[in-house]
Amino acid sequence: AVEEDKYANYSRVLTKYFLAEGLVNNHSIFTASLEEDPVQLMKKLPTPVEETEQDKPQKAQTPEEMRIAFRYNNLSVVDLEQKPSTQIGHFFDLSKQIEESELSKHDITYWDGSQVPSEPSKTFTNPFYQTLLSAIHTKSREPQFDPTNTDVKDKNLLRICLNSVGSPLWYDQNFPQDLIRFLTILKAIIRNTLSCCLVTLPTHLFQHLPTPSHLYERLIDQTDFCIRLESFAGSDRETNPAFKEYHGLLDIGKISALNSLAAFVPETRDLAFKLRRRKFVIEKLHLPPELGEERDERGGGVKVATMSCSSGGGGGMGKLDF
Repeated sequence: AVEEDKYANYSRVLTKYFLAEGLVNNHSIFTASLEEDPVQLMKKLPTPVEETEQDKPQKAQTPEEMRIAFRYNNLSVVDLEQKPSTQIGHFFDLSKQIEESELSKHDITYWDGSQVPSEPSKTFTNPFYQTLLSAIHTKSREPQFDPTNTDVKDKNLLRICLNSVGSPLWYDQNFPQDLIRFLTILKAIIRNTLSCCLVTLPTHLFQHLPTPSHLYERLIDQTDFCIRLESFAGSDRETNPAFKEYHGLLDIGKISALNSLAAFVPETRDLAFKLRRRKFVIEKLHLPPELGEERDERGGGVKVATMSCSSGGGGGMGKLDF
C-alpha cells in the first residue's frame, strides 16, 4: 500500500511506474479508480527507455577533490543512491507518454464504478466495494492466474492497481467497516492467485472521520508492505534550505516476511525523494553538516549556550536566565 501525499501528485507517479512495469513485462493489468478515468490514466503512462549515461549514478567526489573543512576530511563519502544488489525493473521517461497503439497489445481490464448492481449488497453498505471485488475475483479466476492449474503452461501475473481507495467518493454510512472488510477479502484473493496489488490510500483524510475507529492501524494490519509519502508542498520544509534538493520524505511503514524466515531490513529508513523531468529519484536523506556559526539576530554576535537560571557563564542572557 502507498499512503498518498497531500495532493496525490507523487503517489500518482508511483502508480504509473507500477502499471508501466507491468506492460513491459507483458503482465495482465487490472486498474480501478473513482477519482479519474482509468483509461485516461493508462494513456498517461511513461515510455520505457534504455539506461543512459545521465541516468547512471554519478561517481562521488574523492576527498582530495572536495573543498570541505579539515575535520570532515577523514569521514567516508556518503553514497546517497539506493542501489539493489541486482538490476530489477526498467527505466522510464516521465516526459514521454506511451503510445495508445501499445496499450491495445496488452490484456488490460478497466473499472470505473459505472456499473452498480440494482440490488443492495448483503456484505457492504457501499455497493462500489462489492462490484469491484466481483470484477477482481472474476478476472483472477482465469486459468493463467491459477497456481494449482497444471494444464495451463503459459502462466502470467495479474497486476491490480486500485487508485485512491478511501477517498470521499468511497464514503458511506459504514465506511470504516466496509473498507476493512474489502481489504480483508481482497487479500484472500491475492493470496490464492498469481497476482499482486498496489493500493493507494489517502490516509491524511481519515482524521476527519466523525467517529474514531482506529481505522489507520487496522488498515496497516491488512497490508504486507506500506510506504508513506510526505510532500513538502505547502509546508515549512518547502522553503527550508536543508531540504532544498528534495520534494518530500519517503517513510517505510511496514515490511512483512513473505515466503521467508525474516523480513528484509533496509540499510536506512531515512529516505527522501525528488521528481525530476524524466524520472522519480529516491535517495538516502543526508543533511549537510552546519559549518557556519549561527549569529544572534539582536547583536550579531555568536550565540553561547548558558545554564538555565544562571547569572553567569555566558555572553548573553537566555530566556530562563535571571
